[in-house]
Amino acid sequence: MRRQIGYTLLEVLVALTVFAILATITASAMYQAFNTRARVNEQANQLNTLQVAMALITRDTDQIADRSIFGNEMHQFPPFVGESKYLEFTRGGSVNPKEQERRSTLKRVGYVCTGKKLIRRGWDSLDSPLRKNRQDKVLLDNLEACSFAYISNSRQVLPEWRPYAMQQTQKQETLPVAIQFNLTVSEWGNMSLLFIIPEALYAAPTTN
Repeated sequence: MRRQIGYTLLEVLVALTVFAILATITASAMYQAFNTRARVNEQANQLNTLQVAMALITRDTDQIADRSIFGNEMHQFPPFVGESKYLEFTRGGSVNPKEQERRSTLKRVGYVCTGKKLIRRGWDSLDSPLRKNRQDKVLLDNLEACSFAYISNSRQVLPEWRPYAMQQTQKQETLPVAIQFNLTVSEWGNMSLLFIIPEALYAAPTTN
């Protein structure tokens, strides 16, 4: 009598069960691997964006100049305006080789904390009668908190900067010696970044 070659129903069910378990484990491992890679790429992009923003802020603050400007109806703005969510200043460094263009090498720059964003603001001309003609660029858009603070020559940390107010040292300071950017970045936590202003730090102090 010939023996029948094949698998019983029980053997097939056992094989399918084992296959299902292995498939589940493999799919879970692959999902974790892809998810980890996506998170790593996201973190890398976030770090790159933060580094670009810090480089731009450093370049701006390194070139802050003690130069007031005129705006609408010849209203005079101080060289540096500092609030908890807004700061604005005059900076140099605008390239104009051999003065080929009839314009100043100075420019006006601002930084704004609004919503979850840090925005860099710029104007086409230094003394602009139309202050609304500006360009805003989002530097960071994943912030949970954002604010500025200002360091005086006496190393006081101030929530706002009043350039013509007298400090406790009885010295009139138009520029702080440093700006503190207080940022809370999603998934990264709190960051306190200090940017030195060479124009103020190395300037000879003046007294009234």
